Amino acid sequence: MTYTFHLPDIGEGLEEAEIIVWLVAPGDTVERDQPLVEVLTDKATSELPSPVAGTVLRLGAVEGDRLRVGDVLIELDDGSADGADISTEANQSSVTVAGATDVPSSVEKTGPSEPAPETTTVVGSTTARVKAAPATRKLARQLNVDLARVSGSGPGGRITHDDVRAAAVPVSAPSRPGEELSATEDSPSPIGEPATTDATLGQMTPGRHPLRGIRGVVARNMAQSWSEIPHIHTLDEVDATLLMDLRARVRSMDRPGAQAVTPLTLAAAATARALRRYPMVNGCIEGNPADTIVVHSSVNLGIAAATSRGLVVPVIRDADQLDLFALAAAISKVVDQARGGKLTAADLAGGTFTITNYGALGGRWALPIIPPGQAGILGLGIIADRPLAIDGRVEARPTLPLVLGVDHRLVDGDLAEAFKRSLMDDLAEPLNLLVGS
Repeated sequence: MTYTFHLPDIGEGLEEAEIIVWLVAPGDTVERDQPLVEVLTDKATSELPSPVAGTVLRLGAVEGDRLRVGDVLIELDDGSADGADISTEANQSSVTVAGATDVPSSVEKTGPSEPAPETTTVVGSTTARVKAAPATRKLARQLNVDLARVSGSGPGGRITHDDVRAAAVPVSAPSRPGEELSATEDSPSPIGEPATTDATLGQMTPGRHPLRGIRGVVARNMAQSWSEIPHIHTLDEVDATLLMDLRARVRSMDRPGAQAVTPLTLAAAATARALRRYPMVNGCIEGNPADTIVVHSSVNLGIAAATSRGLVVPVIRDADQLDLFALAAAISKVVDQARGGKLTAADLAGGTFTITNYGALGGRWALPIIPPGQAGILGLGIIADRPLAIDGRVEARPTLPLVLGVDHRLVDGDLAEAFKRSLMDDLAEPLNLLVGS
């Protein structure tokens, strides 16, 4: 009578997941495909559906626990005379998980019950009540938000933490997806202002708190990078006069994608070109101990995005194959998904080089940490008028501060400077980005 549902392999080579919130409790009656639990795998959240209808007997972990693929997730009573075991090591059926892609699972059955269909799709709970996890309901009570008046942006219309915060703290919305990642946008001056600060930023009650969720993933990744990668950084500043002029001209064009072009887009295009010119920077060191150089065949740019859940880095694949407008659209799309909590594990995997734009927050200089499995990261500061020597005289011109961080095991100073010079040349004369190499 007992179905034992093991944590399935959610793909992309991930071996474990963290329990974020249970959507059911022992004694609850659930329908087939009803979401049971929200889990976190390398910064991507997914809802795992029930493979059968029945009653919840036991939860295999508490919120905050980390389970490995194959560990017992939940036990259910389907009311049949014979038991069954839902196992990730059995045969071939597949489950499509909300928030994830191509999630393999399997069903090992004994007894007369009907086998699961080869593919099922999560459609969410069919109950009329508001769709929100217990933790989200608790947050709504704390912020005095009526969930009945909130429109859910999560899978199946489920209300997320971000939806609750948005309802509690009205903020000026960006004019388009990805606005907050641009150093200079639609302000009256050519300089621009940093993005509006989230009212919940930095807020935590005094006391001891478990390090988990996206913050836990960030902590583990940064500790790994800092302990394994010998960082060197080179800092410089680019005259952004022509960059700002081109941005304004492009955005006045009547063509799809033109409005999404930002200084970040132009920097990403210049970075993709530089990575093609200097493929070693598009590589990494592997092995423990380190004994292998891997030079990637694709240029997959990670775009760091700050969200209310923490920092995430969605990936733009084959960025060097995209024209400026397609690249702008791709960046806007992944940033919008990041802000809405709709990224999957696949969206976050496979980056070969990362760009982080702390200029959107008002910062000028920083020394960013290289993500694991990469050899470089580019940091962008806020564009502002600063003094420059032009033909023997000092002028106030918009300048873009940039910082290149590289893995010194693979990239020496001469290569780092050549790579940075390629970037700076294209940003100082951005018409190069429209006419190609």
